[in-house]
Formats: sequence, C-alpha cells, structure tokens
Amino acid sequence: MPHTPQTAVTRLLQGVTAARNIAPGDRIGVQPHLIVLGPRDGLAALKAFRLAGGDKVADPARVVLFSDDNLPAPDAAAAGRRKQLMDAAAQAGVTRIIARAGCELAHCLDNALVVPGELAVSNLPEIHLLGGIGALGLRGTVRDLAGLLAGRPLSVTVPQSVRADLAGQRQALVSGRDVFFTLRRELGRDRLLGRALEIGGDGLATLALHERMGLCAQAAHAGVAGVMCLPDRAGVAELNKRIARPYTTIEPEKDAAYAHRATADLAHAQISVVPPEGVDQWRTIGEASGEPVRRVVIGGQSTCGHEALKTAAEIIKLRRKSPQVECAIVPDSREVYESALAHDVIGQLVEGGVHVYPPGTPVASLCGDGALVTCVTGEANCWRAGIVAAATAACAGAIVHPERLDQQPHRDSKLSGRRPKPT
Repeated sequence: MPHTPQTAVTRLLQGVTAARNIAPGDRIGVQPHLIVLGPRDGLAALKAFRLAGGDKVADPARVVLFSDDNLPAPDAAAAGRRKQLMDAAAQAGVTRIIARAGCELAHCLDNALVVPGELAVSNLPEIHLLGGIGALGLRGTVRDLAGLLAGRPLSVTVPQSVRADLAGQRQALVSGRDVFFTLRRELGRDRLLGRALEIGGDGLATLALHERMGLCAQAAHAGVAGVMCLPDRAGVAELNKRIARPYTTIEPEKDAAYAHRATADLAHAQISVVPPEGVDQWRTIGEASGEPVRRVVIGGQSTCGHEALKTAAEIIKLRRKSPQVECAIVPDSREVYESALAHDVIGQLVEGGVHVYPPGTPVASLCGDGALVTCVTGEANCWRAGIVAAATAACAGAIVHPERLDQQPHRDSKLSGRRPKPT
C-alpha cells in the first residue's frame, strides 16, 4: 500500500500501533506509553479488570495509579473506597501508586511520566492538556482501561485532523484558555467534533507552555478526539528546561491532508467565562460583567500551577480581596506548592485573606451556588473562568473585566476615600 503523508496526530498513532501506513478512517489497535488511573475511575477499572478474568496487569511499568489517601477521609464510605482501591491494586500487581498530589496529570508532567511524542490514556476529562507539550491524550472508558490493564490494545479510529494556525498578537491578559474559545467559535463545533485538532502558526510562539496546556485542556468541550500543539523553537526551549529524559517531537509530513485548515487571529481572542448553564453558553467577560460572585475557587484539574499562583497573588496583593468574597486556592501538585512556599507566593496569598488548601483537596467541597471556579469541568451552578478573571472577581465581588478594576482607585490609596472639595 503506498504511503499517505500523515498529520502529526496520525504520525504519533503510527508509532504506537502494529498497523502500517495508517490513514484517517482506519480502525487500529494502539498501546499507550502510559495509563493514568485516578482514585474513582481506577477502582472501577480494576474491578472491571477482575470481572473480566484478569489476574495481574500485563505491564505494571505503564500504569500509574493515584490514590487520595494523603488527605483525611471525609466519611466512612470514602475510607471504605480507599481500602477497596488499595486492595484491588495490590491484587492486580500495580506497583506505581502515588498518594494523590493534586491534579494527576500535573504530577505526570512535573515528573516527566509523559513526554512529547508519547500517548497516554485516561478517563480524566482534562487528559487533552497533554497536547500542550506535544504529547497526545486520549480519553477512554472504564472498559477501555480494563482492557489496557489486561494487555489488550485500545481500539481507535484514526481521526481526520483539522489544522489551526495562530497569527497576530493577543490582547493583554488573554490566556491560552481564552484562545481555545476563539478557535471553537471560528472553526465551529461541528467541524471539530470527532476530529483531531493540530495547532501551529507563528502566533503559537506567544503562548508559554502552561498556556498551551490551558488551551488544550479545554478541548473536551469541543468533542475533539485529540489535540496537539505542534513543536516550535519557543516551545522546545521551554520543554528542555523541564524535561530531563530524551523525547522526540512530532511534526506533520509535507503535503499531509487536513479535513480543514484555518488561520485564527489572536487579536480577536477575549477573556471568556462559562456560565452555570454550560459551555455552549460561554460569554466574553464583557457580556457577563456585573454578575455577583461571593466565592472563588482557584485550582483543580491542572489550572493552578506556579504561574497561576503568581498571577493570582499579584492581582490580590495589588487590589485587595473583597471582604464579602471567600477565596480558596488549591495548588496543582506538591511540587507547585513547595515552589510557591519557597518564593513566598503562599505567604502573600494568606496575607491577602486567601485560604490555601493542600494539593488534592476536592474543589467540589469548596464550592457553592454561584461560585466561580477555574476547573476544566465545573460543579453544577458554578461559573468557570481563567485565573485572571477569577482573581479579579475575588477583588471586585463580581465578574468584571480586569481593566475596569484597574480604572478604580487602589483600596489602600490615601485618596481613594476622599471626595472632591466643593468649588
């Protein structure tokens, strides 16, 4: 069979399948480099593995299981589930068990368990964020995970790919997360559904690695099969500072065919928020301006890395948190927490009236009706936004554009409480 020029996603899948010269539409079996199990889906997958007649996992080196026993069990039922998880893992021969250090995927990245050019499979909704480093994350069902534990390949259909090239310059404070919603609007959800999204272009160089991960993490809201930021000089330079072990970046072949190609102007991207009604009703921050906020939760699902903590601390230190707003922060991982402690970021947040919780604290336990959270997937009746919008809301007591907050006098200004003298 003649070789068909392959896109980056197809080339990555070619490296994890025994099939030759794969092309979009082919049904293939893939063996991922890493299988990521969380506390809840991990227990379900291990049970399904045992029910299907499994004894020991086929390749323990490819499985990483996160438990949540680094935090006190909230009730007897949770303690019982933890014991079941540990018992099932021991019976199945799972050896890489990590007390939940916060966001599972953030821990995988911090410790180079996944590197560019590799494939990871998980049931976690934020699995697509791996595309930000040039890896590929596929979301599988519990049944899929059970089959992988038994050594069976994951059956997937090679997706068609859509290419989006970023161009232009972003407005100030617009994040990678906000860029995703611009792509979703300009490409159209129907065009993305079931396809792989490859992101490149000169504008990609303006997004730091954590912003690329924030962009890709939102891809679950477009129904894509997978997403990947293509390698560039700026991204590789940052990767080399973070990753110690060898890796191989993957680019599309010359003349690779795409289902659709488009150029997105970053100048059109605006800070965005998602209302409680759901992601299909997302709005720009200007359209949601004035919505009251009484609780802000920053963290959960790889949205509170070191850069996010620094940004939140700078905004809250400058503008001061509103006394009417409860603000909680959950760092992504122990590594992030330790780094923030060492650089006094945690101290600044605490001085600003923010409650800082240990990594792994369930964000759902901190939310309430009308809360604003930074998670990829939110609790019912909660708004979702990026770090800048969340920290700004904590200071203003409402959803407002950060520039509108900047136009207000500083709370600690000696002139802020004075009225003009009558003439």
